[in-house]
Amino acid sequence: MLSLYNGINIIYIYIFMNKTKTVILFSGKIYSNCFDKFIESTRHIETIKIASIWDSEDNNYIQQLIDNNFIIIKNDSEEQKLFVPQFVTIVNGMNFIKENYGDVEFVLRTRFDVLSYDYNNYLEKSKHLYSDKITVISGIQYGESPPKIYFLDIITCGKINDMFTFYSKQLITDDKRYPEKFLLENYSNKTNLTHDEIRTILNFSLDICIQYRIEFFWIRPDGYIKVIHNLCNCEDNWV
Repeated sequence: MLSLYNGINIIYIYIFMNKTKTVILFSGKIYSNCFDKFIESTRHIETIKIASIWDSEDNNYIQQLIDNNFIIIKNDSEEQKLFVPQFVTIVNGMNFIKENYGDVEFVLRTRFDVLSYDYNNYLEKSKHLYSDKITVISGIQYGESPPKIYFLDIITCGKINDMFTFYSKQLITDDKRYPEKFLLENYSNKTNLTHDEIRTILNFSLDICIQYRIEFFWIRPDGYIKVIHNLCNCEDNWV
């Protein structure tokens, strides 16, 4: 069950609907170890900001998001018993955007533990990629014979209809595929995709991030990782 928080600033919605055709959707759990920095880093985002969160989140966090011009969607925590949790807040957020923002063309989806002052720049510099097809930063693979082929799913961006199709709720009991495999196979109607097949489905923005010095900081329990200059600079990374 999804509910829209009653404290929305409606004036804010209509002003920004006329200025942008892009929404940034932050989804999932709020992290106390980086929330203050999250608020600071998102203060100057120049587009509609939506937070799709669990209904169990602290009201203090919710109020700070509202004060920072976020539109709040509260998701029923009971859905975590049926579906892979990370997809619940994403899918419900996409449904809300689709139903309420008819003029929006693009959605960038990310997380509360990915911090950056570069979201505006990223949207501007990579638009030729995500207006073509769903765009992620890079691919990642693990293991051998054969490796598990992933993509870096902390940031995805694309046309709203593509993103709406890409994300769906994954049942916990019936589907044991790892999340990235689930998404790629459902979206492409193919199984066990190769690197080249994934390249026909997704665009990669790593080179753009390097060229324009765009960086994202992924907050971890013991610190943070620079996504572009550390995480993507490893042998398991591919584009």
